[in-house]
Amino acid sequence: RRLERIMAQTAFQDDDVERILIDLACKANKPLVELTAKNCQLDDFGRELLAKRPQPVGELARLVQDRLIAKIQKGSTSLENTCFLHSEPHHDDVMLGYLPHVVRNVRRASNTHHFMTLTSGFTSVTNAFMVEQIRNLQCYMSSDSFAALLKQGYFKPHGLEYKNRDVWQYLDGVAALSDEIKAEGCSRRLFRSLVEITGTQDTKMIQATIDGLLAYFDDAYPGKLDPPQIQWLKGMSRGWEAECLWGYYGWKCENVHHLRLGFYKGTIFTEEPTYNRDVEPIVKQLEHIRPDVVTVAFDPEGSGPDTHYKVLQAMAEALRVYQKKTGRQDIRIWGYRNVWYRFDPSEVDIFVPVSLCMFSVMEQAFMNSFLSQKNASFPSYEYDGPFSHLAQQIQVRQYQRIKCCLGREWFYHHDSPLIRATRGLVYLKKMQPEEFYQSCRELRKSVEDYA
Repeated sequence: RRLERIMAQTAFQDDDVERILIDLACKANKPLVELTAKNCQLDDFGRELLAKRPQPVGELARLVQDRLIAKIQKGSTSLENTCFLHSEPHHDDVMLGYLPHVVRNVRRASNTHHFMTLTSGFTSVTNAFMVEQIRNLQCYMSSDSFAALLKQGYFKPHGLEYKNRDVWQYLDGVAALSDEIKAEGCSRRLFRSLVEITGTQDTKMIQATIDGLLAYFDDAYPGKLDPPQIQWLKGMSRGWEAECLWGYYGWKCENVHHLRLGFYKGTIFTEEPTYNRDVEPIVKQLEHIRPDVVTVAFDPEGSGPDTHYKVLQAMAEALRVYQKKTGRQDIRIWGYRNVWYRFDPSEVDIFVPVSLCMFSVMEQAFMNSFLSQKNASFPSYEYDGPFSHLAQQIQVRQYQRIKCCLGREWFYHHDSPLIRATRGLVYLKKMQPEEFYQSCRELRKSVEDYA
């Protein structure tokens, strides 16, 4: 289908040239500038390129080379005085998609970051994980430390200051390599979640709730549709994990927003988003945060979890409404992908260099923050293990393709230590709002183009 579409084109744009020559360079295992007319003649797409872009192959190769270098340069810089709204369908999508670029922009003190998860993500939390956390809480509730905090009013509902202290307690445990300190942080937050759900801090009533939970999990089978109270508790566990992740970089719970959109119910056929239930809450967050840059998981329909595509449509509609209300034309959209679908290099504008040091940061942060995902309920067909490992493999493969195109010497002998240290690349697509809206309308078609 791709070849038929290419053959039907009357002219080739630079994006088309880039895609064809990158594929050719990787197939021939040689840098772009070493490609010849013969390499093109031996390839179906290459022949079409020669017929419709009557320029020397060397000139076209240098065009593509310059475009690739410009993308790396864009990904090597950071913004200043910018408010970011990082949106994600699930709590680990931003981390798995483009954590290196988040970290690079976090280092600028003039920037502000908000992290918004659109669903509760409860379907990815196993019953066995919840039982383990509840057992830890039972032990903690018998401690003097718990009794002292309870007396102080530490567990009062909706206390943001105390929620932040939960996170700091857990991160202290990460720093100290102490399972005991980390377990106390988790137990504090789980007790707080039960207080919010039950509406009481009475330990006897909470213990009765715990008994009921354990009885439920003992009888429930994997994949069973949980009742609303269980869904809420599992979703709060995922929200806690996201708060721990962004706490790594100094951001408080006030900057981590859990929307829990109503279309996400854990059923086999996910409902379509509606305006009042799913779009309006996003609009309110946009009005509150007033971001300069909004990131979106840019996955086509049918390419992975159905939730990703439906969240994308809700985000697009919310941004349209927000723009109409405010008249803002300066919002920038960054599209990202992670473990479920990949960009072709020709589709994106930014290549973010990733070093071995950053891979270590991602690995440690994922394994310490997303405890429920160490053994994912829904692993990728490509890799049965932590998603952080798969994300790293993808970023390394993306780097290997570009290294082949530019030549290893370009990286190894570069003036910048950041480029010399590069062992992976993150791809980002930068869009103006109108381009983003148009892309959303064309996503269904793009699935056919890739087939």
